[in-house]
Amino acid sequence: MTMQRDPGTIDWQQQPIRIASDVKVWPVRETGEPIYRIEIPATHQFFRVGLPEYTFLSALDGHRTIAQACGLVTARMGRAAPSSSQCESIARWLIDHQLAHFADAPSPRRERSDEASPTNAKQPKSIWSRWNPFWIKMPIPGASSLLQQLSRGLGFVFSTPMLFMGVLIIAAALFGLSSRWSEFLAGASSIFDPSNWAWLLFTAIGLKLVHELGHAIACHRSGGSVREAGLVWVLMTPLAYVDVSSCWRLPSRWSRIGVAAAGMFVEGLVASLAIAGWLLCEDEMIRWWCHHVILTAGLSTILFNANVLMRFDGYFMLSDLIDVPNLATEANQSVRQLTRRWFLGDASWTSSHTGWRRSAVFVYGVAAFAWRVLVCVSLAIAASTMFGGAGVVLSILGIWMWWGKPFVTWLDSMRSLWDTQPLQVCRGVMLGAIAMAMFGWMLVAMPVPSSVRVPVVVQYDPDSVIRAGAEGFLTELLVNEGDGVQAGDLLAKIENRELRQRIAELEIAQKQNDIRLRKAIESREESERLILLDNRQAVLEKLTTLRKQSDQLHILASQTGRVIADDLRSKLNTYIGEGDVLMIVAAETDKEVLAVINQAQVDDVRRQIGQPVRLVAPGRQTFWAELDQLQPRASDRVPNASLAATHGGPLAVRVEDASNDESSNDDRLGETTIDTMRLLQPHFRGVLKLPEDEARRLPAGLRLEAHFGWHQAPIAKRLNVWFQNAMAEASQATR
Repeated sequence: MTMQRDPGTIDWQQQPIRIASDVKVWPVRETGEPIYRIEIPATHQFFRVGLPEYTFLSALDGHRTIAQACGLVTARMGRAAPSSSQCESIARWLIDHQLAHFADAPSPRRERSDEASPTNAKQPKSIWSRWNPFWIKMPIPGASSLLQQLSRGLGFVFSTPMLFMGVLIIAAALFGLSSRWSEFLAGASSIFDPSNWAWLLFTAIGLKLVHELGHAIACHRSGGSVREAGLVWVLMTPLAYVDVSSCWRLPSRWSRIGVAAAGMFVEGLVASLAIAGWLLCEDEMIRWWCHHVILTAGLSTILFNANVLMRFDGYFMLSDLIDVPNLATEANQSVRQLTRRWFLGDASWTSSHTGWRRSAVFVYGVAAFAWRVLVCVSLAIAASTMFGGAGVVLSILGIWMWWGKPFVTWLDSMRSLWDTQPLQVCRGVMLGAIAMAMFGWMLVAMPVPSSVRVPVVVQYDPDSVIRAGAEGFLTELLVNEGDGVQAGDLLAKIENRELRQRIAELEIAQKQNDIRLRKAIESREESERLILLDNRQAVLEKLTTLRKQSDQLHILASQTGRVIADDLRSKLNTYIGEGDVLMIVAAETDKEVLAVINQAQVDDVRRQIGQPVRLVAPGRQTFWAELDQLQPRASDRVPNASLAATHGGPLAVRVEDASNDESSNDDRLGETTIDTMRLLQPHFRGVLKLPEDEARRLPAGLRLEAHFGWHQAPIAKRLNVWFQNAMAEASQATR
């Protein structure tokens, strides 16, 4: 039985060491320099060393001592060789990571481990660190062998012809989706509807299975293998994963990038098929499901897989592209060194990179840290909003799991540093407290300005709208579109025989009543006279009302201007309801701007009443108007159809059956579909007056964006309000 040696009691320089027989080493080039990668196949652990370290470990044959191997390396490399102390450190590192063993000891016993370091077998993670509610990893036994069998039959998916065809399919699908982008966005808020979460969950599981299958197929096709596969739960949302760390064996970085991009490619193909279904299928259920597939695939790709700040596909692709294999580790080390310089006054700075890579690694570290903070805060706000009090507890627990270990490590390092440099610790604690206080104030209390932008549309003045004052058939049109008219000109005639018949009957009834009244006066029948007088007054009132309606059968111009209408002649000989829009008679200056204001913006907009407001057209051309009035109550009615998402506008709406509703008096353009639309959230309306020169430049129906100054609110409040509004819109969309 071989005794376990105590590393602190042996003379390392006189010990012969042998590299473990199952260790594999192969050369690669990184940043133009030779690098050697080391793998322990049994545990799928990977390491990398430079040329001096490799030269030293290649001299460890089990017969030479460390001192002899160091002398041999010095003879070979001269000044580039590692020193005696460095060789001893390398030997210790080899023993600690079970890459080598003492010559008189057996080879290390390999045990399959999920961790990157063999020391984890001695210090297993606690259940609290394993079950972080923000990140729970669950391997599935036997999944790797199943994926290997599937990869044999599906390897053709990543052949060159299939890759070329897939890129064309994805490009065509994106082009088709862009043509109906507004309609797609109108339903995107459904992702926040709790009633859809179960479907989104199943869709996400299916997509991630396909995504990770793509990684597995590409890995096997490139000559690698899948170590394990399973699920990672991020805030109780399952994301499938496969361990394709064997790609480190691939000599070409482009092959590794291909494996990293394979999942997004396959998921893009599935999303492309869903886009085709959403564009071409008429069945609402299929279109609804396809919309969810597109939405889930797009969000997961943007937020997770293609995000270089998280250790998913995009990260590994970036790491290979810039030739920095341990990008996250080196970036974190770079940030820690800068933190020590700022807070502790430690001026030492070591980096294995030079030139632009050194700056890129540091920038990546700062960006990744900021992203982790943003994700942590966002998930905490989402959990608190979705699950109430339980979400608050879950958020606190998750934040501790995520940041607790680094915090404890920092405390240990400060405790050790206190023994030698107490002034540095005091400086670090003081500056750190100030920095944390400033960060908390910036997040919770510091107002961050943002431009208050409101969708607006140019329309003709409401007084210029010509409506039918009475119902009937439009029998005569005396003007055409574009004709100039004067105030009082006759524009059209409406025929209502029933109205004229009722007037004639009332006139006869009036005459009969007058005859009877004269007889009652002659006969001096006072009671009958009083009754007939009342009847006469009632008939006169009815006649007056009906004659006014009869006068409305002749449509007159209310002001001087030009006739504006869409397909005016199509209304001839059709039935016209009272209040229906026939045309608009307006001059070029008879225009106003209608603003539809979100409830969260109304206070900021109200302060701008009487002030000039900047209007920005789609081509970034600027116009000016003055906010004249703001309605005191919000409404879910769509004031102008061109602002609705179904008509290419920015406002999300839902469509309902409003066949029995009265016609909307706010429909400036006379569109019949406006009564079937409702805003997902009530909005306020504002009216902006245009100067004459601006009114001539702006055509009616043009959508613009009005800038009403700046809104001041802290970041945490903005995130909370945004999430609550998204949840409210989703619930309204399903009513």
